[in-house]
Amino acid sequence: MDDSGTLYFVADEMLGTLAKKLRLLGINTVYVKDADDSEIRYLARSQNRILLTRDENLARILGDHAWLVTGRGVREQFLSIAERLAPFSEKIISFSRCLDCNEPLTTIQASETGGKVPPYILSSKTHFSRCSSCGKVFWEGTHSKRMGQEVKWMREQLMDRWRAGAGEHGRMGARGERDS
Repeated sequence: MDDSGTLYFVADEMLGTLAKKLRLLGINTVYVKDADDSEIRYLARSQNRILLTRDENLARILGDHAWLVTGRGVREQFLSIAERLAPFSEKIISFSRCLDCNEPLTTIQASETGGKVPPYILSSKTHFSRCSSCGKVFWEGTHSKRMGQEVKWMREQLMDRWRAGAGEHGRMGARGERDS
């Protein structure tokens, strides 16, 4: 987390789908595959990221720098961190990060797509975004409705937990822990 209260995550190799869902919400989430525990610990600490892991031992070692994720499917996994994530939901800007490489997206004109968009899309769509790192171009396609429904569901879960936490249990601390 930085001084503005923005969360930064690193998801270990068991949580690739969850990492993509968090990116869909606009949450900076690095996904690491084929890294050993010492590399993951270094990344979390050196970049001030919170590790999302299913590994209880690794979560224990990292303490405040780790959130233990439970659940079998991605929705259950999301729900297992939703209460801790809820206090930060006001900072979430959905559809603002590349789903592949996690970098910010920038709005571009159709003329700036550089041949990365089929002609029929260029003639029928007006809103495009491009990843500042990998150059992938995004637009509202046939899958957008399903993605929008998933974002809506995740936001509803966060708001439900935020309302319940603020009203019944007090304020959440900087890393998503309850203050006494």
